[in-house]
Amino acid sequence: MNRISKRQRAGAAGRGARRRAAFLAAAREAFLAKGYAAATLDDVVRRSGGSRATLYKQFGDKAGLFAAIIAELCAEMTAPLREAGERPQARAPRAALLAFATAFMRVMMAPASLALYRLVVAEAGRFPELGRAVYRAGPKVAAARLAAYLRAGAAAGAFTAGDADLRARHFLEMVKGDLHFRALIGLGPQPSRREVDRCVRAAVDSLLNGISARPPSRASARRRRRAAAARGAS
Repeated sequence: MNRISKRQRAGAAGRGARRRAAFLAAAREAFLAKGYAAATLDDVVRRSGGSRATLYKQFGDKAGLFAAIIAELCAEMTAPLREAGERPQARAPRAALLAFATAFMRVMMAPASLALYRLVVAEAGRFPELGRAVYRAGPKVAAARLAAYLRAGAAAGAFTAGDADLRARHFLEMVKGDLHFRALIGLGPQPSRREVDRCVRAAVDSLLNGISARPPSRASARRRRRAAAARGAS
């Protein structure tokens, strides 16, 4: 009986995941084809083959649906940090940050992501709830995930103490450099993979050069020993 119910629950979960994926794919198509204002939930329902009631249950409203698209992209770009956090000994900080920054830029520079970004910038003035929902689902989550990784590294002694949230936000901007903005406004050809890789590596090196905990120099170690000896003598 329990085995049957488990199979039934697994089957229901699988169907729910497939419906969600279908809604998100249909919503991306509708938003990119019509824009946020003109696209309707009925468009999404028609394209996905689902029901309006199920769509409302899963996403709430149009802004929630758009935010879910952004959240899915954010989950893809932060997966390397999530894996590094779950297995902190499996990957050195530089490798973990390179993997994260590479995934971040792969998502940010994808044509569909650029189109969604342009749409948000164009529509957020008229639909402030869209801007808020997208920020909470995407940039805020990515920065928070990175800040948590940096705090864990500082607690483990790999990084110096400091404002992890500020470091995370600065790092994300360094990773993008001017490449993302150039791509957004169509300034010249799409940056090459080599350009993106150089920007990513420079950002990672800059961050680690600033926050990596360094072993004390021999001179400073000698000074500490002399100071400790003097305290002991007194």
